[in-house]
Amino acid sequence: MKERIKVYLYNKTMKEIDMSDFSYISEDVFSERTDIVKVVLPEGVKEIGNNAFENCIHLEEVVCPKSLQKIDSEAFIDCISLKKIDYDTASVKVDASAFKGCYNL
Repeated sequence: MKERIKVYLYNKTMKEIDMSDFSYISEDVFSERTDIVKVVLPEGVKEIGNNAFENCIHLEEVVCPKSLQKIDSEAFIDCISLKKIDYDTASVKVDASAFKGCYNL
């Protein structure tokens, strides 16, 4: 079975998103989504694009796979509720502005 992105919503429901290419979470794909509280990215994701989760104000947690290599510019800008993001800090290249405005990290 193909891996999917798991998105947990503010109303306590969960959606699975199937994308043809999981290696890159594209720019702005989840930006301005105020209903997302948790995201679990599947193995195979290598990069989170610019502003991918911009202004997801209720996003609290992101679970990243071991395959993640890069978090781009302002990927999580103004995710004011973000408290936890799991990734290998030794091997993932993180842009200096990736977590701008994330005050709970």
